[in-house]
Amino acid sequence: METKVNGLESSNDKNENSILEMFDEISLTEEVKQTKTSHWESMKSVFRRSNASFDEFMQKNPLLSYSFKRIIYAFITLYIAIAFVFVILRFVTTDGAYLADIDLAKHGIVYGSPEYERLLENRMKMFGVYGPMFQQMLIYLRNITPFIPKTILQNPVIDDQTQAITGDPVTMWFYLGVFMNKASGGIPGTFVQDAFAKSIPISFKIGGIGVALSYFLGVPLGILAAKNKEKSADNAINGTSLIISAIPALVVIALLYKMSIYVFGAQGSFEGSNFGTKIWPVIGVMLLTMPMIIVNTRRFVLDEMTADYAKFALSKGLSEKYVFYVHIFRNAGVRLIKTLPEIFVLTLFGSSILVERHWSIDGMSKFILNGVANKDTFVVLGYIFVSASAGVFSSLIGDLLLATLDPRIKLTK
Repeated sequence: METKVNGLESSNDKNENSILEMFDEISLTEEVKQTKTSHWESMKSVFRRSNASFDEFMQKNPLLSYSFKRIIYAFITLYIAIAFVFVILRFVTTDGAYLADIDLAKHGIVYGSPEYERLLENRMKMFGVYGPMFQQMLIYLRNITPFIPKTILQNPVIDDQTQAITGDPVTMWFYLGVFMNKASGGIPGTFVQDAFAKSIPISFKIGGIGVALSYFLGVPLGILAAKNKEKSADNAINGTSLIISAIPALVVIALLYKMSIYVFGAQGSFEGSNFGTKIWPVIGVMLLTMPMIIVNTRRFVLDEMTADYAKFALSKGLSEKYVFYVHIFRNAGVRLIKTLPEIFVLTLFGSSILVERHWSIDGMSKFILNGVANKDTFVVLGYIFVSASAGVFSSLIGDLLLATLDPRIKLTK
């Protein structure tokens, strides 16, 4: 009996051992590998989750989403335009633009000689325009990108013995380049943005006062014209505005400049003059800006006066004064406020150029006029970048003001 039991136990042990050996031979390594996620799939999963979170955040903040997209698209366009202008300026810029402040005859340097070529090469290196054009274009686009740090040589000079460019290295987040020509308004080798920083407040003051007075006088005149549509007051105000707008701006400012001197006895220069002279550049800005404000105000008010809600309010017995100032003027005013940032930037970098030129005002106009005349690459590019950037943000601010003040306006889907 014991023999049978022992035989049964040994048989069971053999069966267990065979089963264990069979499981040992089975490998699930490949199946486990297939169930594991690869690094690439993990990265795609993280990106999808991040993208979904970003989309959800943007949907909850539509104005922020709109602003972000507007800024991105606008600066992509701006960078393409800057690159195009950079290439054109490099093609049309001659050697004289780099050597304008050097008397070659005084230094005994002959055009085309090895000394001339070496001097030209060093000057181009000092100004940051030496090398392949495409490479220099990419460097400039990097320099005007604010969130990329750049190491720039401040006050660069050429060592006469080693012909090396030396200077004080500084780290900058924003760099517009240097002046290449003294006639452009700055000392060769000095930073363009430093000169802009000194001149922009002057243009800002003249343009800001002119725009403020233009709205202060233009809005009431536009309202008066709208209230008296097709009457004598409307014909006089609207007709005068259209006539001034039709005359070239250069002619308007030139006539005003001569009239201020020969009729009213004002001085010809803005610097060091009295109030009787300084008021005329402001009037010049107003003459170029106010007609547009009058026409816009008249159009906006007429649009609101003929709207259905205004007719409905009047039919309910509300007074014309109440309907106008509570409903019509408020809605028209929202549209006027939207145009304020854009008009200010257009005046600062556009209309004020003619005014500053005639009254010799030390503003931004001298840079764009002298920079173009002397083919000073970085002055022209810097002016374009600053003015275009201001235009982008002013347009965006106008849209955001419109959406904030008028809940009916939706900037996004």
